[in-house]
Amino acid sequence: MYTLITGGQACGKSTYAQILAEKEKPNRVYIATAQIFDEEMRIKVDNHIKERGENFFTVEEPFNPIDAFKKALTYNPNVILMDCITMWTSNLLLKHEKDDDYIIFEKVDKFIDFLKKNDIPKTIFVTNEVGWGIIPENTLARRYVRILGTVNKKFAKLCDNVFLMVSGIEVKIK
Repeated sequence: MYTLITGGQACGKSTYAQILAEKEKPNRVYIATAQIFDEEMRIKVDNHIKERGENFFTVEEPFNPIDAFKKALTYNPNVILMDCITMWTSNLLLKHEKDDDYIIFEKVDKFIDFLKKNDIPKTIFVTNEVGWGIIPENTLARRYVRILGTVNKKFAKLCDNVFLMVSGIEVKIK
């Protein structure tokens, strides 16, 4: 079973994902996709680590979630939490900034195909809705919004459950 949790920034997505994951028996695996480029991100990552405590094994992988899932499966998990698709997509876009969008979509489709073809335990994905505000002023940001919107649609289609977080409140939309 796959669950997607989406919403705006700082609305409680990661907290809700962690609550859902902690309802499952150990072993729990947390797949972290963030790269730390500045102090603000370091603080955010440190806070997530503190919140998880020792309740999860952690696999850090910013670019290749298939490798991360293969490593996660070595822990014989009952649940996997991937936080987050937003950062993974951003990492791919920055790595392939000069390439066509299809390069990114090929990687997303390959990952989704991997999930469909393998016996993956219950998995919770976290992502952001980034296209609800003002249209970004620069080309890269507009491209990112467009790409992430497509990626989110692909994951929403894959998932059995989809929750939208609004002000810390989960709203089931699928």
